[in-house]
Amino acid sequence: MNDVKGAVEPYVAKGQDLVTVSFETFKQANVIVVDGVQELFKTNVDAGKDLFAAAQTSFEKAKADGLKAVATKPIEYLPDGKDLVIAAYKDSFSIVTKTGEELFSVVKKGYEDVAAKLTGSTTVSGEVKKVKSAARKTAKKATSAAKKAAAQ
Repeated sequence: MNDVKGAVEPYVAKGQDLVTVSFETFKQANVIVVDGVQELFKTNVDAGKDLFAAAQTSFEKAKADGLKAVATKPIEYLPDGKDLVIAAYKDSFSIVTKTGEELFSVVKKGYEDVAAKLTGSTTVSGEVKKVKSAARKTAKKATSAAKKAAAQ
């Protein structure tokens, strides 16, 4: 029993680590997707409001000028919505692209972390933390050395 227990415990620990890493990756991905969808929704709602306002203004102008004026020059009474639609499309495209890139980055990091946990090495994000910590320490040492040199 002890041999089996000893052999299984590392796998249980790795499984728990995998669940934790996967859950954290999912949370990060969820935030990115929700923010992207909200931004996309806001952009398109704003564009819809602008289009509706342009159409309403055009209708009021046509109503005020009368049927004869509209019949002689109907193009002048069409709302200027082309630029609004194109701008909304470009904004939507950039939002979707940016969200996709962020999501890919998070999923890739999560995958690398899971792979690192399976192999028993340090996670990628753990390595990044170590490098950042070492860089901060080196920067502090360099700053203090520069201050000492300047004081002399």
